[in-house]
Amino acid sequence: MKRIFGVFVLGVIMVSSVAFTACQKEDKVSINNKEKVKSITMPNEKDNAIDLALYFDSSTDEKKVEIAKEERLIQKEELLGELIMQELIKGPSVESKLKPILPKETRLLSFSIKDSIAYVNLSKEAKVSMTKSKEEASLKSIANSLTQLPSIVKIKLLIDSKEVDTLGGNYDISKPFGKDDIDARKK
Repeated sequence: MKRIFGVFVLGVIMVSSVAFTACQKEDKVSINNKEKVKSITMPNEKDNAIDLALYFDSSTDEKKVEIAKEERLIQKEELLGELIMQELIKGPSVESKLKPILPKETRLLSFSIKDSIAYVNLSKEAKVSMTKSKEEASLKSIANSLTQLPSIVKIKLLIDSKEVDTLGGNYDISKPFGKDDIDARKK
């Protein structure tokens, strides 16, 4: 009897661990990417910024090529936020069964963070008619992806540098939104 009970408990533990793992929706590509990110180091890191040297054409004579250095201090979280948006626009990996959230022609025109709000300026291709569920998935994907960064609490979407009321026709995004208040924005 004790042996049967022990096997039963072991079976319950195994089923529970499999069920818990299944809820986590991470594919092999995600796991591999996490390992790659851990190994990245940036040149000249300072606190929450990266000091980069950029080189531009400084020629005064058309026959003689000269370049000069211009230093830029870039905030890490703005750089990461821009990268997150570029990856969202690019869409899921080829091996993935996930679906893109924005049209593939969409471009990120600018990205900045001010007062805990990420200002995401997308090209006009991002604004298309969507079903309610598609638009909700798009907004939640953007909000959940960007609010991973500690300096971002809300997102303000712009299209071609202009404020918009909606991305796909079903949700009011005229004001900055967070990941927890998207449902309340239904039109």
